[in-house]
Amino acid sequence: MVKQMNYFRILTAIFFTLFLFALSGGAQESTSGNTNSSPSTDDSNINYNFHKVPSGDNLKVFHDAVIGHIVNNKGIQDFYSIPAVETQWLATILASETKWHEQMQKLEQDYRKAFQERAQLKSGQNDRAIRIENYATAIAKIENEIAEIQRQIVQINVDQQVYINGLRETPVTSLVAIKTLYTPDLMSSKKKLDVLNSSIFKSMEKPVLAHISAAYGNSMNIPFQAGHIRVTYLYPENITHFDSQANEYVYLFLRVEAYPFSSGRSKAEIADSRSASVNVLADIEQIENYLKTENVGDKRLLDWLKKESNYQNFNNGHLINKIQGNLSDFKIFSNGLKQSISELTSNAQNLGAKRDSLIGSGEEERIESEYKRTKDLYHQFYRNRKVLTYEKYTLENDVMFSLFLIEGDAAKNNGSTKQKQMIDSNIADNIPISGRPLKDIFADILITANQKSKLDLQNYRERIYRSNDEQTQLIQGELAWEVKNEEFSILKLTRGNVGSRSHFVVHLAKRSELVSKPGFPSPKNGICRYTLLFKRGSNVMRNSSKSNLNDLVKCLRKFPQQIIQITGHSDPLKPDFGEGSKFSNVTLGLKRAEKTMATLVKLDFNKGRFVVISKGGKEPVAKGKKEQNAGKDRRVEVLSKPNFESF
Repeated sequence: MVKQMNYFRILTAIFFTLFLFALSGGAQESTSGNTNSSPSTDDSNINYNFHKVPSGDNLKVFHDAVIGHIVNNKGIQDFYSIPAVETQWLATILASETKWHEQMQKLEQDYRKAFQERAQLKSGQNDRAIRIENYATAIAKIENEIAEIQRQIVQINVDQQVYINGLRETPVTSLVAIKTLYTPDLMSSKKKLDVLNSSIFKSMEKPVLAHISAAYGNSMNIPFQAGHIRVTYLYPENITHFDSQANEYVYLFLRVEAYPFSSGRSKAEIADSRSASVNVLADIEQIENYLKTENVGDKRLLDWLKKESNYQNFNNGHLINKIQGNLSDFKIFSNGLKQSISELTSNAQNLGAKRDSLIGSGEEERIESEYKRTKDLYHQFYRNRKVLTYEKYTLENDVMFSLFLIEGDAAKNNGSTKQKQMIDSNIADNIPISGRPLKDIFADILITANQKSKLDLQNYRERIYRSNDEQTQLIQGELAWEVKNEEFSILKLTRGNVGSRSHFVVHLAKRSELVSKPGFPSPKNGICRYTLLFKRGSNVMRNSSKSNLNDLVKCLRKFPQQIIQITGHSDPLKPDFGEGSKFSNVTLGLKRAEKTMATLVKLDFNKGRFVVISKGGKEPVAKGKKEQNAGKDRRVEVLSKPNFESF
C-alpha cells in the first residue's frame, strides 16, 4: 500500500513539473510538425474564448488569456500551419458584413416605402376631391423625389469609382525565386534589396504581374492596370550553387508585393545586363519542384517557403473575395434605389386611374402604424453594431515590426475607405525576449498591440435617412461610430524560425461593439422653444436649468438668421410668498430676460438678434398655492422661429 502511494506521488510531481515547464520557458520550443497541413474545413466544434479588452492599467487579462490559450492547446501551435479557427473567423467576418448590409438595405427600403405612403396620405392623396385638385402637384413631388434618388445613384457611382481608385495601394503578394550569377554586391545583406530594386527589377516585374493577372484577373469585375511591384522581404540566408561549368550562381527567394490596380509601372533603373532567371512560385508543388530541379536549399528554406505560400494564397484569396463583396454591395445599393425609382414612376403613371378611389375604413391607421413600425426598426437597427476584425502581430529580435490587419469594410457609400493589408513599423516597440518565459513575451505583444493599434472608425461610416421636421421628405445624413467596448480571442500563439531569426507570432480575433452617432445637416430654419427657471426674487438662474441652457444654445446655433425673443416672467402677487408688486414683477421679469440675453451674447450670439419682453406675473403656468408650484412661474421663455408675424 505504501509503495502504491509513493508511486502516485511521483507521477503527480512529474505531471506538475511538466505543466509548469510548458507555461514558462519550456513552451519556447516551436513544434514544427507537418508543414504541408492545410486548414481544416470541419468548424462545427470551433469555440472562441473572448476576453474583454481592459481599460486603464489592468493588464492581468492579457497574461490570463495567454496562459489559458497555451493550456487549452497543450503548448504553442505549429508555426507553419493555418488553424481551422482562423479560416472560420475570416469567413465569419465576410458573412457578418454581408448580413449587416443586407438587413440595413431591407429596413431602409421598407422605411422609404412606408414614408412615401404616409406622405401621400397626409398630403390628401387619399381623398377623392383633393386628389383630383392636386394631381399635378403630386406628380411634381414624385418627379422631385425621383430626381433626388437619381442624384444619390450618381453619388454611389462616384463613390464606387473612388473606391476602385483607392485599390491602387492594395497589394497582392507573391513568392519569387531569382537565379543569377554571383557578384559581391549580391552577397552583402545590406546591398541585396538595393540591387534588386534597381538592376534586376525590370526582369522580375513583368512575370510577377503576369502571374497575378492570370491567377486573379478573371475573377474581378474590373480589369487590372499596368501595375508595379515592391520587394518587402528577402530570405536572409545566402544560397549559392556551382553548375557543371564551375559557374557560381546565387539564389534569392523574395516576398514581393504586386500592385495590379496601379496605373503605372515602378520607377526602376535601366535593367542590369547580367542574366537573371525569375520564377514565380505559385504553390507548394512548384516550390518543391524548383528546389529539387535546382538542387538548392535546406529544410529551413523549404519550411519558410511553404509557410509563406500557405499564408499568401490564403490572404490573397480573402482579399479578392472582399473586393468582390464591396463591388457587389455598391451594385446592391444602386439597384435598390433604381427599384425605388421604378415604383415611384409606376405611382405617377397610375395616379390618374386611382384618383376616383377612396381609402377603405381603417386604412389611415394601417399606414400610420406601418410607418411607425418601419421607422423604429430602421433607426433601432443602426444604434449599435458589432464589428469583427482579424489581426496578426509578429515579433522579430526584440522589435514588434509589423501588424497585419483584416477588417470588414462597412462604409460602402464612403469613397474615402482605404484598404489596409500591411503596415510596417506601425506599432514598433522594444520587447525583450532573451531569457524570458514565452508566456510573458506573448503577453507583452498583446499589451503593446492594445496600446497602439486602434480600430479605424472612418471605414464604417454609412449613409442614413430620416424625415424632415415637416414630414414631407427624407433627408440624408451620415452615421459615425464610437467604440463602446472591445473583446479579443487568441487564434494562434507560435514561435518559429525564418532563416536564422526567431519570430514570435500572435493571431487575434477582435469583436468591437460600436454605438452610432447619427449626424444630419441643419435645416435652413426651425423652431427653438426653451424655458429657464430662476431663483425667487432674483435674476440668477437655477442650476437645474443649466442643461436646458446648453440645449437652447445648440438649437439657436442651427438657425443663425432667426430672431430670438426672450420673455421674462415672475410669479403672480401672493400674500405669503409672492415676489412683489405688479410693478416690481414687471421689472424683475425684465431683469431676468436681460440677464439671459447677456449670457447668450457672451457665447458669441449677435446682439441684434434679440427682442426682450417682460410679462411680469400676467401669464402664470403653475397650478396650486404652494411655494414649489410658484417656482415654475419664475422663468424666462426663449423662442426662435422663422416668422413671428404668423406664429
